[in-house]
This record gives sequence, structure tokens and C-alpha cells, in this order.
Amino acid sequence: MIKVISFDIGGTLLEGTENNPKKYALRKLTKIVNKPYENVRDVYKNVFQKSRGTLNELIEKFCKNLEISKTDDLTNFFIGKFYSNSVNDVISSKKINLINDLKRNGYKIILFSNSCCLLNNDAIKEIYELVDGVFYSFDIGYTKDDKESYRYIENKMDINSNEILHIGDTLKSDYIKPIENGWNALFYGEPIDESINHISSLMELYNFFDIKKNIK
Repeated sequence: MIKVISFDIGGTLLEGTENNPKKYALRKLTKIVNKPYENVRDVYKNVFQKSRGTLNELIEKFCKNLEISKTDDLTNFFIGKFYSNSVNDVISSKKINLINDLKRNGYKIILFSNSCCLLNNDAIKEIYELVDGVFYSFDIGYTKDDKESYRYIENKMDINSNEILHIGDTLKSDYIKPIENGWNALFYGEPIDESINHISSLMELYNFFDIKKNIK
């Protein structure tokens, strides 16, 4: 029986208006540092998504772990990724109402996100008081790819793994990994494989949980 509903943040609850998300993608970073993509991805996750620090501290840690020298191009990439490339994200009133309706029906709501401490979004902060827990990878030291993150949340929420449903828009970290770690999961999007349990709109959760909208 589902008791806790876990939401991914970026791409799921937040609706962004970012014009060029590929400009600061990790594929571009691999060209700057001249290292294999998988190496860059792993070091980026371990540094920027699993720890706190200033921009300069995280860049220096990134360089040390990847065994490269810090350059202006590298610094400018991260400045652009976390500061220049600001996103006017919002969370719609429909989604806020959905969270309230789920809570009204007895479900606990948590937020679970792979994120960097340098990212700052006022929109999501506005719903912190509505939810029962907020779990960022940089706070707990593990991402959704790590089994430790799931055990950490279960302990904090005092819940069994099979009583949690996670919903998110990234197939691996929001669907495959949660299921591998004993959670239930719904992919938010249109997967190529129709055998994947998915929804194309969060409003479908009203039917999924068989609850009525609280119309005032």
C-alpha cells in the first residue's frame, strides 16, 4: 500500500522556460576537459551533486578528482551553468492543488532530487511547507543512482520501501533505479517502451489514486 509519494523536482514539478539547455550540457564539458564522457559524468555527480561548497571550491574539487588543471573555459562553463543560464521555473497552481489533495487523502509527500547546492529556485521553496520531506543529493551525499539514498529516505520517513511511489521524468534515475531499490515508480513522460508504467500529466494521479479534486 502506497503511503508516501515522492516527486522529482526539475522537469517534473517545475516548469521551466530555459531557452538553451544543451549549451551547458556535460557533452560540451567533455570537450573542454578532453576526457571521456563517462569519467566526466561520474566526477561531476560525485562533486557537484553529492557535496556542498562554493563555486570555486567545487570546481577545484572537480579538477582534482578528474586530474586536470583549472582553466578559464572550465570556470566560465560552470558560471554559465549555475548563474548566467538562469531558469524562470514555476510550479503551477494545479500541481500545488494536486499536492494538497493528495495530502488531504492521507498521503505523505516528499521531494527527491539530484541537484547542486549552487542552484537556487524560489518557486520550489514556496511548497517546502506543504511537503513532509525534502531530500537533495547534495544534502544526503548520495544521488538516485546510489542505493544508500533510498535507505536514507526510508529511515528518515520511517517507511518500508514498498510503501513509497516515486514519480519523475528521467528514465534511469526516476524509474529504473527506484524499482531496483524496492520502490514503486511512475515515469513522467512518453517512454519508447510501452511496458513502462508512465503518466503524461501529473493530473493523471487523480485517477491513479482515485481521489477527487478539492474544488472551492
